This record gives sequence, structure tokens and C-alpha cells, in this order.
Amino acid sequence: MRGHEDYVRCAATSPSQPDSWLTGSYDHTVKLWDKRSGEVAATLDHGAPVEGCLLLPSGSMAISCGGNRIKVWDVHRPSGGPLAVLSNHQKTVSCISLDGTGTRLLSGSLDHQVKMYDLSTYKVTHSIKYASPVLSVGTTTRNSHLVVGCSDGVLNVRERPVGKDDAVKRPISAIKPGSFAYFARGKNIAPGPKDSIADSGAKRQKLSKYDQYLKKFQYTEALDSVLETRQNAEVVVSVLQELFRRDAMKSVLSGRNEQTLAPILGFIVRNVTDPKHCTVLVDVAHILTDLYSSVLGMSPAIDNLFERLRRRLQWEIKAQEQYMKLQGAMECIFSASGLE
Repeated sequence: MRGHEDYVRCAATSPSQPDSWLTGSYDHTVKLWDKRSGEVAATLDHGAPVEGCLLLPSGSMAISCGGNRIKVWDVHRPSGGPLAVLSNHQKTVSCISLDGTGTRLLSGSLDHQVKMYDLSTYKVTHSIKYASPVLSVGTTTRNSHLVVGCSDGVLNVRERPVGKDDAVKRPISAIKPGSFAYFARGKNIAPGPKDSIADSGAKRQKLSKYDQYLKKFQYTEALDSVLETRQNAEVVVSVLQELFRRDAMKSVLSGRNEQTLAPILGFIVRNVTDPKHCTVLVDVAHILTDLYSSVLGMSPAIDNLFERLRRRLQWEIKAQEQYMKLQGAMECIFSASGLE
């Protein structure tokens, strides 16, 4: 059976209709096949190379993943477009699967994240980060185990009790003090006479505004917030490093006007010669130069900041050259005098 124009990456059967199955391809399409006729019953345009696909138990809805998006489709109305588009991952979504109940969707991505969605609202209910890109994900029929395969060859298995009757209970007296089980007894175990009691009334520290924006994936607001609150240079550079790590720096710096661009340039001019921060700030300056070199001359304030940055870097380069010459001269003196 032929219908795709590129490699077929994935396939899924229909739980309710044994004569139907779904295929996803690197030609950006998902196709629903009818075994009885041997022809394509529906074609869905995902818009990116498809990495995974599945059919919901009803057989009338399909889910596909590719790029950094997951799309939900009504297979009976392929021309109507996706019913929902989920874009909670930062990199390519490599796999999707349903949990044991069929009411939740799991997705794994190259951004090291596994996310769980409630299919009634399409909102993320849980998120787990792993040490390497995720290539496969699945659960047992009772949702007692979550199995995740990663690119480093490690298979991660997480276990949780399904219900009260499934948990293995042991008398507290049988747990040896000092063992792992002793320290993992849980919060409902009454403290012993020799146990230290932590202050349970301590208030949880509230996240700063820029941390709240990062948590919501609102990267532009996070950078603007940390610059507006005049945090110390270490905090601002930490936010910049996090934006680089999430591959969001270019989109955050794009499309700015004079009022929103000036604080970033001002911060770079003040701190670019600091040895602790120069590596990150020079990378940011390169991106700003690429984005806004074509519009120089339209804003005197921005032109002045770019000129100050040029002079600051020129001065630093000359200073470093002088330091290198001085270091060479001192090494010659030490060598001639026999000092080390």
C-alpha cells in the first residue's frame, strides 16, 4: 500500500475498528487507512515531520506529534483542521501514548521532558524532567509504572501504588533505624522521642516575578521583568543563560522597540567587560547586532548605546593586548633572573 511520499515513521491501530489504522510520515502527513478497500480514508496535514500517532478508544479522534507540537484531530472531518494544538514542549516531540485508562495523554520530547495531559481539557497535569532526550514513553494498564526510554540508552521505570490495598505495608518496628526505608516512612508516621521536628509553620518562599514568567514559558516578560526590577548582574545573567538553554534567546530579543531594547543594551554596556559575565553578554550582543544592524540610524538613543558598546569593547581589547605584552615582558625578566 502506497500513499506517503517519505519515510513512514509510525503506525497505530484503532481499538474499536480493526479494519482501520493510522500512519505518520516525514512527509508531514497522517493518513487513515481502510483495510477493506486498501485506500486512504483521510489525510491530515500535521505541518511538520510526524514522529508519533495514535487513535483514541472511540476510533473517531486521532492524535499526532511532530516538531514541538501535538495536534488532536477528528478523523471524520479532516478538512476542518485540528481540534486542539498543544505546544508545551520546547523541542521536537518524539513520542506519545495513552495511559492505562485512556483518559490521559503522555508525551516525550528531546527537551528531556515527559508531560501528561488531561484529554478532557488538554491541559498539562504533570511534568517530569530526565537527564537526556526522551525517545519513548508508556504506562502499564493499571498506571502503576511509568516507563521512559532515553537517548543515552537508559530505561527509566517509575513505580507508584495504585491504591491503598496495593501498597506493601510493614510494621514500623520492623524497619531498621538508619536504613533508607526508615527515612522514607512518610509524613503520616508519628515522630519518635529521638526524632528532630522541623518547623512546619515556615512559609514557603514566593517565586519572584521573572521566575513565575519562566514557569509559564513567557520568556519576553521574564527578561523585561528582571531588567525592570534592577536585580544584580548575576541574576540577570542567570536568566539570560536559562533563555539560551531553552533556545528562546533570538525570539525574546526580536521585534523590540526603542523603549524595550534600551534596557538590554544598557545592561550589556555596563557589564560586558566583567570576566564573570562577558561570555554570555558577548553572545547576546552578537544576536542584537544581527537583528538590529539594518535599522541603525533610526533611533539616536539606540545608536548611542551601540556606539558605547563598540567603544567599550574596543577599549577592552586594547587593554587585553597591553596585559599580554606586560605578561610577556615579565616572563622574560623572570627567565633572565632565574626566577620561576
